[in-house]
Amino acid sequence: TASASFWLKPAWFESSAGRSGAGSGTCAPNCSVIMATQHAISAMWGLPEKRNRAVPPKCFNIASRLQKMSVEQPLSCRVHPVAILKVLDAYVRRPEGAKRTIGTLLGWISEGRVVDITDSFPVVHKDSDEAGVLMDQDYHKEMLALRQKVSPREVVVGWFSTGDEINATSLQIHGFYCSKDSKFTPSAVLAGPIHLCVDTSLASQSFGIKAFVNVNTTVAESLHQFHEVPLRVQTSAAEKSGISQLMQARRATREAVVGGGAPKDIASIDGFEGGLKELLSLFKRIQEYVRAVMSGKVEGDLAVGRGLTTALCAEPVIDIEAVENLCNSSLQDALMVVYLSNLTRTQISIAEKINAQYNVTSEFP
Repeated sequence: TASASFWLKPAWFESSAGRSGAGSGTCAPNCSVIMATQHAISAMWGLPEKRNRAVPPKCFNIASRLQKMSVEQPLSCRVHPVAILKVLDAYVRRPEGAKRTIGTLLGWISEGRVVDITDSFPVVHKDSDEAGVLMDQDYHKEMLALRQKVSPREVVVGWFSTGDEINATSLQIHGFYCSKDSKFTPSAVLAGPIHLCVDTSLASQSFGIKAFVNVNTTVAESLHQFHEVPLRVQTSAAEKSGISQLMQARRATREAVVGGGAPKDIASIDGFEGGLKELLSLFKRIQEYVRAVMSGKVEGDLAVGRGLTTALCAEPVIDIEAVENLCNSSLQDALMVVYLSNLTRTQISIAEKINAQYNVTSEFP
């Protein structure tokens, strides 16, 4: 009966505990005993513990939260140097009289709301005071189709323009890239195309590259706002090596011109040749070390041996004859492409001379 009354917790138990606590002032120990008893019962029978419910908030301003989310863009961009170099090359080769260059940005969306801009190509356009901007949309579609044959992963992520400001004609171009004709596909991360501004004026010491996204406002549908997003230029190991070789060649040429001598040959500053020479010297050092260990002149190091074994086993053993056949076939393919290119160039020049001599209006293939 005592155990039954303990498990069932009759009313007289709570009333007696309350009276004893009220009269003697020992409510806290009794409450702790009751809570410990409930915890032991729940643990014995596998019941979940009772937790205090959190007090719900009294109010929640949904409108302010939505407005805040619409203004703040949780995006960041990573631009590869190849895309920037192509923008600068297009600006240098722009037609005579053109003040700026515009084009398409290619890339993909990575994890963590990061947009990688890996490539770009210019689009033929003409600025006029009356019609605004006239773009060759067919050229954009053809170039995009050719690029996606080479790299299917790259899609349209935005557009670029040279300059440091956004004007009224930028809205027309941005409207085209927002449409389906530009092949831009909006997503949850990137709702609209990215606008990349490349400052080619070199007015400041730093190279100005900025990225913007368009944000719709609730005030008026025709009102466009461009907000800047974080941008950084990310280079890979191969790109760093290429850029360092270009800078080294430029530095060597400048030093030769200042010294009054002739510029150095490209073979003397070729990084590939220098790397092969360094690799050959390392192989010779390893060969000398292995021979010294085998002859007993030097005591072998286990760590060095394991490292050499790991390095040798990391690469597969390739047959020399197979490599020679592969190189020969690749060389033959390259020579065939060069031959066909020269043949096509000769045919086009002959056709142009015939047209100029006899004023033939028909087109030659």
